[in-house]
Amino acid sequence: MNQKKLHKPNYSPEDLVRLNETPPAHIAEFLNEPYTLAPEKIEEYLEKGHIKLEQVISGEPLRYYRELIGLAVGHFFKDDGRSLDEKRVYERSFLQAFNLWPHHKAIATFVQSFRFADLARQLMQVDGIRLWFDQALYKQPGGRITDYHVDAAYWPVHPAANTITIWMALVDVPIEKGCMAFASGSQNLSPDAEFIDIFNAQKEIELGDNVQTYEWEWVPLEAGDCTYHSGLLYHRAGGNQTTEMREAMTIVYMDHEAVYDWPESNPKAQYRHGFATEGIERGGVLNHPMSPRLL
Repeated sequence: MNQKKLHKPNYSPEDLVRLNETPPAHIAEFLNEPYTLAPEKIEEYLEKGHIKLEQVISGEPLRYYRELIGLAVGHFFKDDGRSLDEKRVYERSFLQAFNLWPHHKAIATFVQSFRFADLARQLMQVDGIRLWFDQALYKQPGGRITDYHVDAAYWPVHPAANTITIWMALVDVPIEKGCMAFASGSQNLSPDAEFIDIFNAQKEIELGDNVQTYEWEWVPLEAGDCTYHSGLLYHRAGGNQTTEMREAMTIVYMDHEAVYDWPESNPKAQYRHGFATEGIERGGVLNHPMSPRLL
């Protein structure tokens, strides 16, 4: 079989029922349990702008949500039958299933859980946490690299320093399957995120002079491990050189007092994520039903 045709997880219409069921009580309870975070881990995050945490989810909760997230991704791409070769360069980096939580009750329980949000709050050292969005990032067999970039340049959120992403491995993600790499310490380059246009790339984007001197740390993960990284941190991911799908789930958080504003490097960011900015004036707190406060 041509592995490039393995473009999406399996899906059937009956799966929608499961995606909207209430998770079993013991799994919901697990998501409300805190993960013990050592003080030195917080210090490492503040210094490097990223951190690896082992087994943030494991056992039955991991198996349960790996399957459900896979079903949600399959539903998201159910009408897309293109092979990798038929896609734009950017789309060859991953299957990007955006904002699953508003559509699937079971996914909402996962995305809005205390366990993950509390880690974001501790690492950013803020009083409260608001959800920005979630997205599953599945890299197909043969999928290309994810070009280096800075997340906050695409978001109308200020201050950018108080945004953070959890990147969770639902399967083992070694280097050859497309794990993440971070330019440690690069979150301190500027409070205004640099816009790098990965959406219209025609080939791999070469590293800018400002980040070539940084140590790029590749972070392979086992299923259930995760990374957290700052919205101002330069990062990228490798290509998927295996015959299996790279399955990852991400959730983006911000300080509960973050406001609607956009970086000077990308004025067009004001138009992105309009689902959570409607009715909010520039400088207003991002208090919207689509960006609920979690903590």
